[in-house]
Amino acid sequence: MKIGILVDEIAPGSAPKILGQTVQGLSSLGHSCEALVIVERDYYKEFSEIYNFHLKGVKIRYLLNEVSNFLKVFKKIDFKFPGFSFFSIHHILSFLLAPNVIKNREYDIIIAHCQYSTFAARSLKKFRKIPYLLLVWDPSPYTLKKIYSKTWLRIFYPFLYVAALLLDKFAISGAEALITSGKLHHKRFRKISNKPLEDLYPGCFPNKEFIPYAKREKAILTYDRWDIGNKPHIFLDLLENIDQDIKLKIGGFWHPEGIKYDFLKEIKTRNLETRIELLGPLDEKRILEVCSQVMLHVHPNEEAFGMQTLEAAGCGCCIIIPRGSGVTDLFAHGVHGYFPEKGNFQELLKYVKLVFSNINNSEKMGRRAWEIAGNYTWSGYIKRLKEIIGRYVDED
Repeated sequence: MKIGILVDEIAPGSAPKILGQTVQGLSSLGHSCEALVIVERDYYKEFSEIYNFHLKGVKIRYLLNEVSNFLKVFKKIDFKFPGFSFFSIHHILSFLLAPNVIKNREYDIIIAHCQYSTFAARSLKKFRKIPYLLLVWDPSPYTLKKIYSKTWLRIFYPFLYVAALLLDKFAISGAEALITSGKLHHKRFRKISNKPLEDLYPGCFPNKEFIPYAKREKAILTYDRWDIGNKPHIFLDLLENIDQDIKLKIGGFWHPEGIKYDFLKEIKTRNLETRIELLGPLDEKRILEVCSQVMLHVHPNEEAFGMQTLEAAGCGCCIIIPRGSGVTDLFAHGVHGYFPEKGNFQELLKYVKLVFSNINNSEKMGRRAWEIAGNYTWSGYIKRLKEIIGRYVDED
C-alpha cells in the first residue's frame, strides 16, 4: 500500500516527531510511505538535531517545490494572514497546486494532518481520486477561542467563528473518517458530522527504569511550543505561591522569540531568576533526561491530547494536566496524577502543593503512571494506525 502523510509545514513542536514516527513506522511494516509537506520552512536548519532524530531517512516531498515552472510564481507569494501564527495564502493555493504535483491514484490513501492541510487533500480527492483520513487535534472554533480571542483578532471574532466552522465542515466532509487523540472533542465534532471517529493516542519513548524520587530534584518541569496563545506566565504565579526551595525547569520552542524575552523580563521583575532554568528546545535524549530528574510535570492547558504529559509519565513523573484532556483517558485522577478543572488556578495550586507535601505518595503515583505509559509506545501507535487505515482502504 502507498500512503502519503500530508502536513502543511513541519513546524517546531510535535510535528517532526509525529510525522517521522508515522512514516518510519508504516514503512517498517512494509508499506510505501512518505511525507507530503505543502510548504518548506527553515525550521529544519535552525533545529537540525531535533528534526534529524525523527526525520533522518524519511522521504519528504515539498509540494510547492515540485510545481511546474509556470506555477512557481505562486510559491513566491508567501503571505501570512495577519494575526495568525501559521495560516497563509499557501494553504489556500495548495487546493490549486497539489493536483499539479500528485498523479492520479498515486497514493492509496492520504493521512491529512489538521484542517489547513485539507485544502490540498480535498483537491487530490476530487481531481486525483485519492481518499483521505483527517487526523485532527482541535476543532477550529475551539482553537480560535483558545488562542486568538486573546489577541487583536477578537474584534473580528463573530466573522472568524463562522469562517472556522466552515473550515471544519470543509475539512471533515471530504474525509473518510476523523482520527482524534482522545474523547475531549467528540461531542463538538458530532455536531457537524456523522463521519466515523477513530481514537489514536500518540506514543512515547518510556524510560527503561524508574528513577526513585530520592534521586530527583524538587522541581516542576514544563515544556511546550510557547506562542501568542500559550505563554508560560502562569508558572511565575505558581512559584510565588509555593515553597521557595521548589524550582522550575521550562523547555521548548519560542515562536516568536520575542515571547521569550518578555518572559525573561517578567522573571526579573518578580525576582525569580534563581528559581527558574530555561532549557531551550528538547530532543528525545534531553526529554528522557530532564523528565527523569524532576518529581512533577505540569501542563496547565487543556489539550486534545497532551503528549508532553505522556512523555513525563513515561519517565515516572507525577503529572498534572486539566481534566478532560485526551491523555487523561489513559490515567486516573488521584492515582497517577491530578487533573484540575481547566482555568482554575487555585485548584492547580492545591495539587502542586499536595505533590511536594507528600513526596512518598507522589512517588507511588509516578511509578504507577510510568507503568501505564509503558503501554503507549510509538510502535503501538503505528499498529493502531494500520488497523484504522485497513478499515477504509483495501490493502489488495
